[in-house]
Amino acid sequence: MKNITFEEAQKIVREGELATPEERAEMRRERLRTLVEYARENSPYLKELYSGLPENYDLGDIPVLDKADGLAHYNDWVTDRELTIDKVREYLARDASDNSLLLGKYTALQTSGSTGEPLPMVRDMHRNQIHTQLLLQRLMYPVPAGYYDHSKHKMAFIVHISTSASSYGSYLKTKARRPGFEDNITAISILDSAEQMVKKLNDFRPEILVAYPPSLVMLAEEKAGGMLDINPGLIVSSAELLTEESYHRIHEVFGCPVLNNYCMTEGGEIAMTHDCPHLHINDDWVIVEPVDKDRRPVKNSDEFSDGILVTDLSNFVQPIIRYYVSDSVRIRSERFDCFGLPVMEIRGRSWESFKLGGKSFSTKGLEVKAKFCKGLCQYQFVQTSADSMEVRGIVAAGYDKAEVLGSLAKTLDEYFAQAGCTGVTVSFSEEAPIRNERGGKTPMFKKKEGI
Repeated sequence: MKNITFEEAQKIVREGELATPEERAEMRRERLRTLVEYARENSPYLKELYSGLPENYDLGDIPVLDKADGLAHYNDWVTDRELTIDKVREYLARDASDNSLLLGKYTALQTSGSTGEPLPMVRDMHRNQIHTQLLLQRLMYPVPAGYYDHSKHKMAFIVHISTSASSYGSYLKTKARRPGFEDNITAISILDSAEQMVKKLNDFRPEILVAYPPSLVMLAEEKAGGMLDINPGLIVSSAELLTEESYHRIHEVFGCPVLNNYCMTEGGEIAMTHDCPHLHINDDWVIVEPVDKDRRPVKNSDEFSDGILVTDLSNFVQPIIRYYVSDSVRIRSERFDCFGLPVMEIRGRSWESFKLGGKSFSTKGLEVKAKFCKGLCQYQFVQTSADSMEVRGIVAAGYDKAEVLGSLAKTLDEYFAQAGCTGVTVSFSEEAPIRNERGGKTPMFKKKEGI
């Protein structure tokens, strides 16, 4: 697929902003047809999967793809015959200082692996140029020109520090744009306790703060309590659920613009704020279909879905077409901004803050630790007291449950000890994870009554 320049992508995205909803619908239809036909010609797996499509197919005729299918057929899913899953994983394991492109022309990262094996995701330059413009023109437009530039303003990223993590990749790309100004940008680990984050931020004094929502909520309370002494002019939230309540609290405490971007490794920049707490779908480039537990379209727009099907119309090297994600959403018909883009409410990928041993943490840190635990299929963290936590879970066939859960408990013991928590104990239970009485769902993190 032919790449496009920065200026060409800028023009195309701007045209989408100026288009009516009907005109954007036509853009989607044309782009979907182009992407599907390219996939049929260049991806052996998708050619076979789409072999039964009618001549005049529409979106609903296209088979659903999920992570398990993608991993099972990875080498035939990608459209570049030079790419293999082993080559991508080797690239993802490179040293953090290596800014080279995969095969000299692609970027790559992988999903968090919070549900099963991580999915390597390759992105071509066409996709990267389009999604860069979505960020610049739609998310960043309330920010003065040049403000998001660490040669002029100090930036701090609170992220999972790994070359395979999307947010850390954004940090490295941002850092590389301004050689000679490395001291003006820093990365702080999501695994740090609130106390550790506060100390590093107070020492660094950033003017721009980029972080996951649970860390931002936690830091807002640290600032409100007088421990955090920074006054950023811009806060950027990414990747996870930022509720309207959290948005308003962060904005109230810090008194600066709060930008929120709902994105994922597979689908990219799906929806974002436009100087307000509401998330607007970039529906000229990303298609979101709310579906029920059987992956059928949700007919009642007032109901939250059990999942979504995501189509990224810009990525031709690893096509994401009707890709299933378990996020729960609903799409509202109201329009809240001058772009006239649909508003999406999310009820998924939400992490919490908790206190253990007198220190504050984000459950995102627990998830990061769990995803590296071999043989663990599902996990749950149960806080049993102010100083104790219990690990529960389901392990894969052939693995010893006590051994797997015991290993995770030991890892968390070390994690909390390194954060300066004294007297904290982490144990494991072979009992089944606890389900919520209402709805029967299994929360990742749960507190016992009275804590």
